[in-house]
Amino acid sequence: MDLFGSGLPNGAIGAPAWPELPAEARAALTSLMTELILDHAAITATPPAKGVDHDL
Repeated sequence: MDLFGSGLPNGAIGAPAWPELPAEARAALTSLMTELILDHAAITATPPAKGVDHDL
C-alpha cells in the first residue's frame, strides 16, 4: 500500500520515507489512520431524516 505516493520529496526534514519504516510501524500507522477516518466519518455522517417511513 503506497499511502504517500512515490518519488515525491518528504515534507518534513529528516522524516523517513514510507517504505523505510519498519513493517510494524507501517501497520500501526495504517490501523490508527483507519480508526481516525472511521471515527470522523461516524461523527460527521448525516443522520437519517425524521419522519421518513419506508413501510409500504
